[in-house]
Amino acid sequence: MKTQHIALLIMGILLLCPFSQQAQESESQAYWVHEDPVYPSKVADYEEYCTTLAKNCETYNIKKANWITVSTDDLRYFSLTPIKNMADLDNSRFSHLQEKMGSEEFNELFDNFDNCYDTHIDYIIHLDKELSYMPNGVDIVQPGMEFRKLEFWYTTPQNFPKVLKLAKEFKALYAQKGSNEHYRVYRSGFGAAGQFILVAISARSAEDYERIRKENKELLGDARTPIYDELLKSIIKVETLNGYMRADLSYSPKENE
Repeated sequence: MKTQHIALLIMGILLLCPFSQQAQESESQAYWVHEDPVYPSKVADYEEYCTTLAKNCETYNIKKANWITVSTDDLRYFSLTPIKNMADLDNSRFSHLQEKMGSEEFNELFDNFDNCYDTHIDYIIHLDKELSYMPNGVDIVQPGMEFRKLEFWYTTPQNFPKVLKLAKEFKALYAQKGSNEHYRVYRSGFGAAGQFILVAISARSAEDYERIRKENKELLGDARTPIYDELLKSIIKVETLNGYMRADLSYSPKENE
């Protein structure tokens, strides 16, 4: 949650990466991701600071702040904030909070965050509703389904269009078979460490996910093989993470206050 470099990040985004080409796609929702890889010894402290931040935002109903947090087994914390365009990044989310808390208390809180890791990154991802398979509507939050299987499929810029084409083929196959394994697809954007698609699958638990995965594999059968083989030929790396939605570390402002 270090703040010193945010202004430089925003300036770089605004100057180097026009948002218009993504904004033209009505089936896409952009998210500003803040990723903190936390020291194992600092996890409890970090979560305490996150809770303090969220509670203060709730107390003062900070309108500009809004994020969902996912924590993963490798002690990374991803905070996702929906944005309409790049101009949203130029709005200080916490300026009002700093006024309410007072600069001394506010700065102390963020200094505490800085003691929990040696690096962190900010980048943009785009939820692609056209590539996602959620027959009842694409939603990143499903009550009672806190577990997340996160699959990062990295590719080269040259092969990225082919990976997107294969994602469409996978969705068509899932729909044809009536699969119960629903998922969301995100495309990497500005600032991301490499070009990738992220497939996020929700479940009630890790055990529930394994059940869904096995049933889906049997359901798709051999029809899955040629698409999957082409995907493997088109990527350079896969990263798979287990994670959980963290409502206790997230914040959304009250709508009517």
